[in-house]
Amino acid sequence: MSNQGQDEKYDGLYAPGAKVLVVDDNSMNCKLVKSLLKKTGIEVSEAFSGQECLSKAETTTFDVILMDHLMPGMDGIDTLKRLRLGESPCKDVPVIVLTANPDTDARETYNKAGFSCYLKKPVKPALLEQVLADFLPEEKIQGLGKASEDSDEGFKPEDYVIEGLDWDFARIHFSDMDILKETISNFRLMITRDADRLWEYFNKLDVYGGKIMNEFALSEYRVLVHSMKSSATLIGIVPLAGMAFTLEKAAIEKDVEVISAVTNVFLKAWRSYGDKLKVLFPENTVTTTEFDKAEFLAHLTKLNDSSEVLDIDSMDPEAKAISEIGLPWDGKEDIDALLGAVAALDTDSIRNLIGKLREEALKH
Repeated sequence: MSNQGQDEKYDGLYAPGAKVLVVDDNSMNCKLVKSLLKKTGIEVSEAFSGQECLSKAETTTFDVILMDHLMPGMDGIDTLKRLRLGESPCKDVPVIVLTANPDTDARETYNKAGFSCYLKKPVKPALLEQVLADFLPEEKIQGLGKASEDSDEGFKPEDYVIEGLDWDFARIHFSDMDILKETISNFRLMITRDADRLWEYFNKLDVYGGKIMNEFALSEYRVLVHSMKSSATLIGIVPLAGMAFTLEKAAIEKDVEVISAVTNVFLKAWRSYGDKLKVLFPENTVTTTEFDKAEFLAHLTKLNDSSEVLDIDSMDPEAKAISEIGLPWDGKEDIDALLGAVAALDTDSIRNLIGKLREEALKH
């Protein structure tokens, strides 16, 4: 089993025609991997649960699967076990586990579970390419040429000072600053959604006599706060990541006192970044077009169709186009919610919000 601790110089991967499946319930992680591998020519597909991974593995032969460990429902280890016991075209493909919590026994644990390798999240771009080069079929690797240098143009983090955001830490995970800015944008869009969901799980814990009675709500709480920790770590908001780590540990240990004391403080800090990050996305730079009912409805239909098949490349621009159309009613809250749902790849919420916006548009 390979380990991520290699320090060899690595120049870059080019493997057009290779197919990689990324399995992670955190849409930010999936989008990031897809962005990081864009220049490699690799075809990247996404699955947002263990069950979706198994379904896609039945119909497509992937060369490598990148699998998150901690996911709601079926986790990465259970998914791998079912994959190996099945008869899909991917039964024997290398599966690399992605983990935000590697401990001293991680190598042994993942080796025993049958993973080919493990990578610590957030994944470093050069290391991701290096490990993929180890496991992709040799005939699909056309080059390991020198990676292109970062351009001086585009987003410059040093121009902005944001409380709690450590740009040096964020740079560890990004070689392209425009991808970093795009990832922060996705993070900001999901702030309200994730906070509302965590608060909902918190209120369902059903604490009685100092003990948590609702184990399902606790499991959902733990998985979500783990995902929130991963997202904050990825873009360098260290204080949020630290509080999320504390809450995740408390959830694992069923520490009611810590969960009760810290959850509200954490969510208040979490929500505050909706405003703190605004400086990166000034609203006066958004071009608003005049409302055209037919155009608006057409964009809603296209977004609905692309979300049904999770076509991320189409979903993002359609959502952006919808947000830039001036509405003759006060629909900002619904538009913001739609953008957040698209960023999170939450198809149920996308479908409901599209229906609501379509109904309102037909009145005007």
